[in-house]
Amino acid sequence: MLLLVSGATRYPRSAAVGHLIVPRQWADPDSLDLSHPWAMDNGCFVGFDPGAYMRMLYAYRHKTGCVFVTAPDAVGDAAETRYLWKFWAPLIRSAGRTPAFVAQDGLTLDQVPWDEGIALFLGGTTKFKESPMARTLIGIAKAKGIWAHIGRVNGQRRYEMMLKAGGDSIDGSGFSRYPDTNIPLVDDWRRRIAEQPELAEVRA
Repeated sequence: MLLLVSGATRYPRSAAVGHLIVPRQWADPDSLDLSHPWAMDNGCFVGFDPGAYMRMLYAYRHKTGCVFVTAPDAVGDAAETRYLWKFWAPLIRSAGRTPAFVAQDGLTLDQVPWDEGIALFLGGTTKFKESPMARTLIGIAKAKGIWAHIGRVNGQRRYEMMLKAGGDSIDGSGFSRYPDTNIPLVDDWRRRIAEQPELAEVRA
């Protein structure tokens, strides 16, 4: 499961750690190592800035390897997020990118635009993110070959939950704030989870 980190551009990127570009915080594209998968977020969690979002899309227009661009959303509000999607998803596609639909509290399975060439971004409150519905959404995405990203994963417990659910990538503010301390923890979490008896039995 890929870790996408916003900011912290000095930390070495690898096949396991990529960039998450965020409006108002992104660096010069030519200064970043984008040889591994990376993505662009919308910044809605701290307040959406349409101008900064569009400038980000334009600045990175020639860079390859972007797995998704998160469409603007309303935190904890599935209905408003679906309304925003109708405007922003076509614009993201016109920029040659895959729009990520953000799953929020109140979403039902039939409301996800599964067949529109999307990525899935699991957002919402902590209660929603850790619900059976969230794991079902990830499962359907993987069955359809859709990239599944999970936001706000900062500890081993949630990391394990999303890894076992089949997530492709995660992000978390703790990795951006304290990269040298927290990013290396992911390898340790992955090793501990792989050594758990139930996973060993599955591999056998």
